Amino acid sequence: MLKRVSLIMGAVLLSIVLLGYVFRLPLLQWAVAPALEKAGVTLSCLDFSLTSELNVHVQKACLSYQNQELVVTGITANTRHVEIKQAALNVNPFPQSDKESSPATILDLALPEKRPTITVEQLSINSALLKRPLVLNITEPTLNHFVVNGDLNASATLYNNKVQGQLKVNDELLKQLFKTDNALLNGLSFNSAQAFSFNGVEASLTGELQAQYDYKIQSCDITNSSRGVLGATYHLNNQNLELDPSKLKNNVKLSNNCQSLIPESDYKAFAVKQLPLNWQWALPKPISLVDNNLTLPLITLTSDEQTEQDIDITFTDTFVNTVTPLQSARSRLKAQLHTDDIKSVVLNTQFNNAQLSGNYDIALTSLPEFLPAEANNIKAKGDFTVTQLIDFKPVGNARIEFSFDSAAAYGNALTGYTGNLKASMNEEFDAKVTLKSKLKSVHYNEYKLTDINNTLSARANLGVGELFAHLNANTQINTLTSPSIDLNTINVTSTGLQSRALQASHHVFVNAVELVANHHISKVAHPFEVIIPQQSVLSLNSIISQFEPLAQLTQGEFGGRISGDVNLQKADFNLTVGDTSALYNDYLANQFSTQFSGQYDSGQLNIAPTTFNVNELRAGVVVNNINGKIEVVNNSAQAFNVVGNVFGGVFELDKYSLLKPQQTAYVTFENVDASKLITLDDKSGITLTGRLKGSLPFYFDETGVEVKNGSLVNQGQGKLIISNNEAFDAVMRQQQELQPVLGLLKNLDIQKLDSTVVLKSDGWLNLGVNLQGFNEPEQQQVNFNYNHEENVFTLLRALRLSDEITQKVEQQYSQKGN
Repeated sequence: MLKRVSLIMGAVLLSIVLLGYVFRLPLLQWAVAPALEKAGVTLSCLDFSLTSELNVHVQKACLSYQNQELVVTGITANTRHVEIKQAALNVNPFPQSDKESSPATILDLALPEKRPTITVEQLSINSALLKRPLVLNITEPTLNHFVVNGDLNASATLYNNKVQGQLKVNDELLKQLFKTDNALLNGLSFNSAQAFSFNGVEASLTGELQAQYDYKIQSCDITNSSRGVLGATYHLNNQNLELDPSKLKNNVKLSNNCQSLIPESDYKAFAVKQLPLNWQWALPKPISLVDNNLTLPLITLTSDEQTEQDIDITFTDTFVNTVTPLQSARSRLKAQLHTDDIKSVVLNTQFNNAQLSGNYDIALTSLPEFLPAEANNIKAKGDFTVTQLIDFKPVGNARIEFSFDSAAAYGNALTGYTGNLKASMNEEFDAKVTLKSKLKSVHYNEYKLTDINNTLSARANLGVGELFAHLNANTQINTLTSPSIDLNTINVTSTGLQSRALQASHHVFVNAVELVANHHISKVAHPFEVIIPQQSVLSLNSIISQFEPLAQLTQGEFGGRISGDVNLQKADFNLTVGDTSALYNDYLANQFSTQFSGQYDSGQLNIAPTTFNVNELRAGVVVNNINGKIEVVNNSAQAFNVVGNVFGGVFELDKYSLLKPQQTAYVTFENVDASKLITLDDKSGITLTGRLKGSLPFYFDETGVEVKNGSLVNQGQGKLIISNNEAFDAVMRQQQELQPVLGLLKNLDIQKLDSTVVLKSDGWLNLGVNLQGFNEPEQQQVNFNYNHEENVFTLLRALRLSDEITQKVEQQYSQKGN
């Protein structure tokens, strides 16, 4: 009975074992899978068996953890060793939900004191970042100490709360494994031996790095080298990656060929001197990347030259979100520059919320030699703010203050310049620029301008369509001095429109003289128009007085219009002068009027014959009703056919060429009233009647003016009466023997008066007078000759003939009597 029971129990146990082996896979998944899922591990496949040596042989096992998939095949395990033939790991992005719902925790590994060691003959890691699988071999020489060979060389030690070890990486591995642009990596070479540690929450790397990157732009070779200790940490829960490159020494070197990138020009030599070939850059503070947010607290770039070149560039508080880099970027920049040619340049900028702002300060001892100008002690400073850069609809404003002590360019010498420029633009692309300038003086050859103030403003819309810029300007000049003329209080107000061409209008006041100028500048033409509004001639006195201090305009108006083309050097003009009176010393001209028109063409000025009128001219004598003509032929101006009334008669000037050094002008007189030639008053007791005519040829040359072979003769009979003249009577009393002769002159009918006139360029006048007449009471013929010589200043002096005759008679007979 007992034997039968034993057999039955044995059969049952054997059946259970056989059933358990046959249904081992469902039983393991039913029993093991729930336990793995509690740890976040999903077991999707498992196939194992027992060998004849009672070793467990796993044909295939499939595990997944946080979207990472591991497939293991060919596992042989016993109490001493676990050998894995092949393992394949697919690295996929972590799902956001898993990262948020299952935070990582500090490792808490229950490491047994005794367990089988592990060997993985081939571990293949696949990732979207890799262009081929990463193949590794893992061995465990001692318990919990692993050695990795293959594409990576590393060693790691497993503790109950962390994993730490050593890792070696070089550039060849990156080029072979990672999906990157090999053209960018071709110049990269580096070696790094890193100590790593991982505690389940945070991973860290620290080790030596030697790296060099060579890049070439055309013929310019650029080399960046880095050497030192690099540290990195990564926190799984907050996904914070932090790099510590503060102990790296970084250098950038440019070859001399880089200077060839600067185009051949006048400024190349200057630019080459300012371009350092050696630089140092550093990241003195750790860099962090959290949730796509990259923070770089400090970046420095410094020139590394053995000369006076000193360039420092510093970036601080740099931040960028790698998903939206343009919208999120912010940074501060400070740049300082000092070289042999540049005294100082300081730039501070800030970029934040798509807004760029900053200020700058520039100082130069002098301008670079390549510029066609010279200047001393140049300073510039300003600030700017620009917003909405990301939307390409910039809105902002800028300001610059500029000054220099002195400058010279194209023959101009400038001193004491200060300028203030302001610019702004709104969301509708309406832009406005205003420049205010002050200049103490400008010298050009013999011309000098002082106290110049200018305000220039421009506004335009820079949106789509043709650009139209509206211009406004106001210029004030205190004085303009030159060898020929000085001008004061010059004021120019200008408006203009710039599109395909410039249309401008200028309202000008010069010494109170008003002008309006309009012009149109294009690629093919430059037409202009100058309008002189009708205005008082009194405003011209300040200009005329510089040429003739004794001259003064007392009344009248003038105006006109000039139009033409600057490019063609051609202009038409007409000018009007009306009812103008002028005073020169004690000479007076009343009511001068004329209206003339002409042309200027390629340097030649022409004015058609134009009539002018002068109502009256007082120059010791009264000349009135003067009429004549003026014309200009190829820059040669002359007055001709000038006629007028003088001494009750008429005179005529045939022609006189202005600005012609050598010429002859003929003046003729007709029907002159001899009585009006007398300069004595009515109490003198001398009267002269009759009519005279004459001809005076004026010869002009470099030495002055002369009259040669001039003549005055009588027209018809005249009369000379001398009565109650004390001087004449005194001569007769003193020279009683001459009384008969002198008495004949007291009542003389003039039959002939003939006088020659000679005027030297030094002012000496010589008159040869022959007087023939008849004394009716005495029935006596009289023939009287005399020569008169005197230094005179005007021709009118010679016309006072009767006075000269009387005085000469008195003088001659007085001398004879003595």
